[in-house]
Amino acid sequence: MQKPTFRQSGAFKILVFLSGIVILSALLAPPLYFAGKHIVAQGWLEGGFLEGLNGSLDRAKFSRYFNRAVLLAALLLLRPTLKWMNAGKEKKTGLREFLNLDPNPAWWKHCLFGFLAAGGTLLLLGTFYVHQGWYETRDPGKTLFSILLQALGTGFAVGFLEEFVFRGALQAVLAKVLKPIPLFFTIAVFFAVIHFFNAPRDLEIGAVTYGTGFWMVGRIFEYFFSQFADPYFLLAEFAVLFAIGIVLGYTRMKTGSLWLGIGLHAGWVFGVKTLSPITTIAFKRAEMMPWLGDSLRVGLISTLIVSLTGLAVWAALRRSPRDPFAPDSK
Repeated sequence: MQKPTFRQSGAFKILVFLSGIVILSALLAPPLYFAGKHIVAQGWLEGGFLEGLNGSLDRAKFSRYFNRAVLLAALLLLRPTLKWMNAGKEKKTGLREFLNLDPNPAWWKHCLFGFLAAGGTLLLLGTFYVHQGWYETRDPGKTLFSILLQALGTGFAVGFLEEFVFRGALQAVLAKVLKPIPLFFTIAVFFAVIHFFNAPRDLEIGAVTYGTGFWMVGRIFEYFFSQFADPYFLLAEFAVLFAIGIVLGYTRMKTGSLWLGIGLHAGWVFGVKTLSPITTIAFKRAEMMPWLGDSLRVGLISTLIVSLTGLAVWAALRRSPRDPFAPDSK
């Protein structure tokens, strides 16, 4: 039997998948940006429960649209990539089977538990920071109800989308070439790393054109590598997201489902989005790093809280007979 060439290997197909995401996101970002700004200009979402989305579209810079284009590109390329990797094999039908997910009759319980555990602990942490005088309250210029509603919507939107992409789509692709334990850590690292593929906050973009996406890719790679030269960055920012990736990856492999991870992810985003508009730091950033940062998403203390939440999840799932790292684990 002829030995498969590199171009026929799973590693090559994954490389093509990731490269395709970069290229497609660069192509999609400008049209998404133009569409979002057009929707705002027409006032189609003003008033009602979509007012928060209208505000987000209005405030979002091109870099935010680019980030969403990356997730959209991954979703669009998922099915053809998996078909390519399964070429010549028995075809599976249905989205759940396609992503190697198990039925979860307790999906809403898992989702609710995750949301309360993650969101509750972050809100308690923020309250503690205010009590200690590390954070100060401020007038957000809007009602608390609107802040909570917007944070809830953003939390579940991000939770659904990112869990589907990372623990669903990407995990289904990488599971073709990696065993469970390497797969577990690879997804956690990739999840943390991808969140830093952002342009610098002070980057001046100027007028957006259809080629701005490719220009942005160059600036993102340049800024990405510069961040890892800062040890405080590794301790205070990367560590938090890596811990989150570990917890979310464990729930995916232990339950065979995305629902608990969606709840946890939504809860963490909800906590950050609730506290950010109503608090501000009362210290110079360099004074408290790497322990605290300018948001609950930054700092070794937040890493500890995420880890303790993960321990609570482990305790809640310990009676489940499923071995998350078994060779035949989905």
